[in-house]
Amino acid sequence: MKKLVSIILCFTLVFSLAACGSSSGTSSEDTSAGSSSDSSSDSSSGSESSGGSYKIGFTDNYNGNSYHQTMETYMQEVTDELIDEGYISELTIVEANQDANTQIQQIEDFIVQGYDLIVIDPCSTSSLNSAVEETCDAGIPCLIINDGPIDYENDLVYQLVFDFVDLAETLTRQVCEEIGGSGNIIELRGTAGTTCDTDMHQGVMNALEDYPDVTIVSEIYTDWTASTAQTELNSVLPTLDQVDGLVTQGGDAYAAVQAFLSAGYTDLPVIAGDNRGSFLKWWATEAPEGYSTISGACNPWDGAISMYIAVDILNGEDVPNTMDCPFEYVYAEGVSEYADMADDDVAITTYTWDEIKSDIEGIN
Repeated sequence: MKKLVSIILCFTLVFSLAACGSSSGTSSEDTSAGSSSDSSSDSSSGSESSGGSYKIGFTDNYNGNSYHQTMETYMQEVTDELIDEGYISELTIVEANQDANTQIQQIEDFIVQGYDLIVIDPCSTSSLNSAVEETCDAGIPCLIINDGPIDYENDLVYQLVFDFVDLAETLTRQVCEEIGGSGNIIELRGTAGTTCDTDMHQGVMNALEDYPDVTIVSEIYTDWTASTAQTELNSVLPTLDQVDGLVTQGGDAYAAVQAFLSAGYTDLPVIAGDNRGSFLKWWATEAPEGYSTISGACNPWDGAISMYIAVDILNGEDVPNTMDCPFEYVYAEGVSEYADMADDDVAITTYTWDEIKSDIEGIN
């Protein structure tokens, strides 16, 4: 059964995410593995291990916000379970710090070190193609997650993708409806040049085609970080006469709330949330009475999902090359459930291995 939960990322956990390390003692430069705890998913009902003890490498394009940290944490938790059950021998997590050349080198290192499968959260749609091709030539499957897809196709390339266009379009349409179909909005973007940012911006544009009286009065790149968003908004808001709404790609929704309050807004704009605990808790406990908006984001449990899919691929299951990962949305009628979330929590839905097989991989 799917279960909506959130994880408390305390100081010690965040500190551990910055450290170097991997499961089963393998280390790598710039590695990061979260601490483990009991997972709410049931892995025992999944595949029977036909090969087992697989060695998996994960290169994450970024580790600088709570989403990626949470994703790595859940990935490590599930890996620890799969190690105990004999499916995986080790997982090494490395971060590329948004540098494609670094990520290419990490992929090539995994090839040389004989990893059985490489999971990639890509920096770019196309910059990694040569390294992915090398991986396929070596007979090593690649599983692209989170910030994909990439534009390279091969029988050994599997992609677990979010439809970022759909996410941004859904959030933007809700904001436009809440402001009555006309007014001024701000668009908080992510990191320029990334697939996620490009696709989410396209989603905003798609939605606005149906709302000709809604105008974007400012686009701000925040790298999905709260501190950058608040600093930039503090500079921009005094130059604008009126802002009625704001859409964000994630990681900075509560920073937007703080910026508007600092700017003296007594009638807060409709701010689309990002499923972070800081925003959801504010909406549930501190927002003006009747404040209506939407909160939505990618599900950071995709890192955990990728470990189950990786085992299925290596065990020879009929896994499709492209799979959709569902989003999580929170609406006004359900926000009270999040009143006690810690600021760095991210709302998630977990899945059992059987649910991943049936709902995501489409294996009956």
